[in-house]
Amino acid sequence: MKNNCIEISSNDLKKSLPDVAYNSAEDSFFVFWAATPGEESQTADNFISGQKISSSGEALGDPVEVVKTENILLLPRVLYNPNKNQYLVTYCMAEDYFNLRGVILDGDGKAVREHFKVTDAPANQFHYTMAFNSKQNQFFITYNDNRNGVSDAFGVILDDTGAVAKKEFIISNAVGHQVNPVVCYNPKDDTYLINWEDFRAHGDSLDGLGTLEVMTDIFGALLGADGTIVLNNIPMCCDANGIDGDQRFNGIAYNSKTNQFLVSWTDTRDSLHNTGVMGRIVEADGTMPAEDFTLVDEPGAQMISHTLYLPKEDKYFIVFERDLNDVDKFYFKDINANLDIAGMWLDADGKPEKGIIDIFKSDENQRFVRMAHNTKDNTLLMVWQDDFPGVSDSVEGHIMSAGGNIKGKLYKK
Repeated sequence: MKNNCIEISSNDLKKSLPDVAYNSAEDSFFVFWAATPGEESQTADNFISGQKISSSGEALGDPVEVVKTENILLLPRVLYNPNKNQYLVTYCMAEDYFNLRGVILDGDGKAVREHFKVTDAPANQFHYTMAFNSKQNQFFITYNDNRNGVSDAFGVILDDTGAVAKKEFIISNAVGHQVNPVVCYNPKDDTYLINWEDFRAHGDSLDGLGTLEVMTDIFGALLGADGTIVLNNIPMCCDANGIDGDQRFNGIAYNSKTNQFLVSWTDTRDSLHNTGVMGRIVEADGTMPAEDFTLVDEPGAQMISHTLYLPKEDKYFIVFERDLNDVDKFYFKDINANLDIAGMWLDADGKPEKGIIDIFKSDENQRFVRMAHNTKDNTLLMVWQDDFPGVSDSVEGHIMSAGGNIKGKLYKK
């Protein structure tokens, strides 16, 4: 350790798209990422790898190799199962299509069964998220799938071994595309809230996605524990509500004290300085008691956020990418951007408290930030992808206390 830094990996692979989970039984974190060959790599293989991290930010043992293949690997995601002290790690692997794969790992990252197909439908599955149902001891996975010619939102439920408990099913196949579905579990009511980027008001073309040429809205659905749709096509933010601009990069956090959800998204409506983050409270029954409100609105651009609720603080923490340059309705496809990582505390109603916390700044881009909450120490481990001259080269992170103190930096060379 040098200058409060921990070297997780010193190989010459390019690392990207990290995710992280907290292990309450061992009071540790596990970070997973995708890796591709670098310019000086001695291998042509692609990897999904992981590193166990102590609650104080120290590497525990060597990195683990989850997947090694010549096929392209993308979007690793991880969920912790406290009932068995195991992890579900999933990823997209390119064969004939980009299909979802998974593996169950023990607390040390060793596979307890062979890798399995989450779905092998003859179509691409992308932009997926997961939630663990602590009552049913199941994993809920939602993803967009283009088997019907446009991207629809699907779901599938796995048991704690990774076996299919409910076969994949359509959550929304409204007109146009439904992409980037996000799921959040409500343990009190044993339900799931899902939202997604929706094209129904703007056609079914993906050309220009990531620019102002294509606009999307945010819709959602409430599902029972067995996947039954209780309420569908919830208009969380859409043109029909008189909202202008573009809404995407959606997220959800659950408040265990109020039994409510805070949904959020990146927004370009005219009333904002530029590109900001908006939010809205959704009740446990899927209804919305009030209009949306501003979470982050500063000069420049704030986007692609991740929000968690901290019960001990009775607050949310939102972390996001930030570009303070004079950009014009910025989107992440702008490779000339200079993105940093920042965060902000929100009260129990989702309203901003204090000011923006600068978590990490550098000359490179920091993107795709994710975080996990240490419920014992009440700290957050935030991890992100650090881009060096146009390529994804490392995964970095910080541990932050509930008081906003940065405790350490995790990095890869």
